[in-house]
Amino acid sequence: MNDALYIAATGMRASQTQVDTIAHNVANLNTAGFRRNVVSFSEVSASVTPTGTDPILEAVRANLAARGAGTLASPVLSTAGGELKQTGENLDIAIDGVGFFEVTRADGSVAYTRAGSLRLNEEGVLTLADGTPLSAQLQFPPDTKKIVVNSDGRVLANVGDDTTPIEIGQLELVTFANAAGLRPIGGNLFVATPESGEARAGVPGEEGRGTLRQGFLESSNVQLVEELVAMMLAQRAFELNGRVIQAADQMMQITNALYKA
Repeated sequence: MNDALYIAATGMRASQTQVDTIAHNVANLNTAGFRRNVVSFSEVSASVTPTGTDPILEAVRANLAARGAGTLASPVLSTAGGELKQTGENLDIAIDGVGFFEVTRADGSVAYTRAGSLRLNEEGVLTLADGTPLSAQLQFPPDTKKIVVNSDGRVLANVGDDTTPIEIGQLELVTFANAAGLRPIGGNLFVATPESGEARAGVPGEEGRGTLRQGFLESSNVQLVEELVAMMLAQRAFELNGRVIQAADQMMQITNALYKA
């Protein structure tokens, strides 16, 4: 069969992956701390192995992979920071620079986030907005009046009528050798992967980590104009690959007609 059909099919699938990724980015334009995904394209190589669930990749492997024909698209996490916006809220904490907050999920596993919209639950424990507790397990007395988070992560609180703040604990930031290798799991959370490397926790402001800014939130790093331009390019690429398939189909029809004649 005409190789152009397989090649163009991989191009159309790659363009569809790019459009899906752009849609996800734009949908989270106003999500605090959201990290956009950027689609990385690569040429199909002989190392491609069948997945059993992707008929296009199966066909490419069987017909074209040995020659490196076609393209693949893979979403990659962007590590660019978002704009810091002042909210004035006492428990809005933005990370100014590199690093993630570590949280403990319901199943006991850890995850990481840049979303610093924090809350106190019924037990006085510092959590994310959805109730997921920070791994630091900072707990405040019931009569806490004011909470202060320093740039280095030290957390202080005024309790009752006492004007002298007491130290509650320390917030740490986690860094990775390759933060782009983190895997998103939803809820603005990420988990470590072999590509990201192991988590390295430490004091904010030390060893290249960012600092904390109380009363601020980090916006998503989605740039709407860039996403719209990328969407138009993806749409055009999809259309062009569709025309390639039409041209290949017409050529096959002519060839069949000549053969029958």
